[in-house]
Amino acid sequence: MRIFDFINGPMVWFSFICFFAGTLYQVIAFYSLSKSRARHPRYQQKTDLTRKREPEILDRNSLSYRFAMFRLTVFGRDPGMMLTTTIFHVTLLLTPFIVLAHNILLDLSMGISFPSLSEGATDCLILVVLACCVFFLARRLLVPQVRAITTPSDFLMLLMVAAPFLTGILACHQIGNYDIMISAHVVSGEIMIMALPFTRFIHMIYFFINRFILIHENTLGKGGSRVWR
Repeated sequence: MRIFDFINGPMVWFSFICFFAGTLYQVIAFYSLSKSRARHPRYQQKTDLTRKREPEILDRNSLSYRFAMFRLTVFGRDPGMMLTTTIFHVTLLLTPFIVLAHNILLDLSMGISFPSLSEGATDCLILVVLACCVFFLARRLLVPQVRAITTPSDFLMLLMVAAPFLTGILACHQIGNYDIMISAHVVSGEIMIMALPFTRFIHMIYFFINRFILIHENTLGKGGSRVWR
């Protein structure tokens, strides 16, 4: 079996099996390490006592209170960083699904596809992702507070994110050896998919858990339903 047939066949299925199995494991681990709010009376009692000590003049629904709380968030303290991060995550998640070549392969293999953008538009999105990766790299190298807590794994994760996009655009425009570039594109994408549940990439799952399920100061909705044991 040719190596290209392997990475485009069994390796694809193996990477997605790792992704879904790892994600399921992380979700199960979260529920095993947390408990329902209703079964945590001490936490509920603490919350009630805290509310009783709050001044009655504090109106949590007032515009001034919401604005004051917003200024304490990362969005309020570093809007440039949060804007870059938001753009990065949106383009990172959206681009693989709207690339025409991806949808052609998906249609041929499974009979389904997503709406696609033109080659020029997808090139722009890929360049945005790569520019954001360069921004994050420069930030870790040049900002003292960030450089102090940076580890080699941070650079490895940036490389895992950038590699599928860089090799993809190079292969699309046939820059360099096409066979090498397209193989590197597929392999780097599969490595990233397999790494998602087992590295800090898992924050893509825990983002929703933290915002809607886990009880803490940033919980949205009805205030969360679970707390750490």
